[in-house]
Amino acid sequence: MIYINILCAKEMRISMVIEERNIKLQAHAENWEEALKISGSLLVDSGYIEEKYVEMTIDTVKEMGPYIVIGPGLALAHSRPDASVLKTGISLITLDEAIDFGSELGPVQVVITLAAKDSNTHIDKLQVIAGILSDEDNMGKVCAEKDAAVVAKLFNTWQE
Repeated sequence: MIYINILCAKEMRISMVIEERNIKLQAHAENWEEALKISGSLLVDSGYIEEKYVEMTIDTVKEMGPYIVIGPGLALAHSRPDASVLKTGISLITLDEAIDFGSELGPVQVVITLAAKDSNTHIDKLQVIAGILSDEDNMGKVCAEKDAAVVAKLFNTWQE
């Protein structure tokens, strides 16, 4: 019986893609750097990462260009696993106005920050993100939504 309860608790953790407190909708940012700071600060405030990780995500874009724009309207900010990542997690912001990251994929309206403790534990979260946001209708719903609880529920209950 205890084994079953532990297994259920473990499965619940795996299915949690994003906490509602790590979502901010219709945020205003003047540029891509500020957008990454807003998205990253959600993870800082909720104890997932230290401020250093936010700066690492910004530095990575400065060094490598706008490779984090992974689809029309979508940026996935991240850096390599680091001691400044306290636990694996993601944050999501939508922007009140799309921002040019300098990508040929166009301006960005959704910024996700991924913080990973290692190279593997975040794969399930990325699969959910890709599954949801690769669909234009879902992307439109997320961009238009005003309630973070609705977005969290979409991510945390999604099934292929």
